[in-house]
Amino acid sequence: MGLFRKKKHQAISLPVGVAPVPTSVKFRGCTFRMPDHWVITKQLLDGKDYEPWVLDYFLQTLKPGMTVLDVGASWGAFALPAGKQVGPTGQVIAVEMSPGNGRVILESTKANAVDNIRLILVGVSDTLGTAFLRRQTMHNNHQLEPSGDGTPSDLSDFDIAPVVPLDLLRGEFGKVDVMKIDIEGMEYRAFMGAKAFMAEQKPITFLEYSPRFQAETSRAEGSALLSFFLDMGYGIEILHRKKKREAVKGATPAEVIANVDAAWKRHVEDDNGTHLDLCLKAKG
Repeated sequence: MGLFRKKKHQAISLPVGVAPVPTSVKFRGCTFRMPDHWVITKQLLDGKDYEPWVLDYFLQTLKPGMTVLDVGASWGAFALPAGKQVGPTGQVIAVEMSPGNGRVILESTKANAVDNIRLILVGVSDTLGTAFLRRQTMHNNHQLEPSGDGTPSDLSDFDIAPVVPLDLLRGEFGKVDVMKIDIEGMEYRAFMGAKAFMAEQKPITFLEYSPRFQAETSRAEGSALLSFFLDMGYGIEILHRKKKREAVKGATPAEVIANVDAAWKRHVEDDNGTHLDLCLKAKG
């Protein structure tokens, strides 16, 4: 039996300065042009899915003509299928700060002849400034250095990128119907720089929630991120991996937050996970 077992694709660490080799990967009806050394590339080539508990619901939410804001668009897993879903009368605004990921998005949109995806190559935060993005050799995931740590002593390991509050960009977006944000713990600071945008637009929002990541990168409590949405009248839904979606209930905001945090702790302890995926919708 082992003689006929399909050989798995192996990810390799690409030395800094060596140009990646692009390969075509089929996913969700799209062709992605991705570096062949990435871990996610190997996983997709081996037939693995990518966050179906989020992506399925996200795509079901979209309708032709909608505008989607994808913050932390990474390699375009959400942006490209969304571009096809909203059609030529809709648009996807992909905000991504990694030049390597941005190249993948642009090459992939070209490969799919999709022309309703707009790439904005910046990071988002609560202030206008400069951030340090640690280079990856095997992954598409990038994480900013924690807030307040200053300039790294050795800049050779980092890309230097601009960060911009979403409130300064909101005039470029028009009416945003759905927002997805995944920025590795910078979510709190991003929303502190998007207060006017969120109050004005109140888009359906998909986000990753990890109190640990928020504390490490935004230097903020996870409860502060949830309170931001609850104060604006949002309801919270947990997108579980192995069971049905759960609308979080509670008589007070504090109870809602406690229930979300309890679900996060169960996920960390039982599934060795890192974060919960949430969908937030403005009530009424």
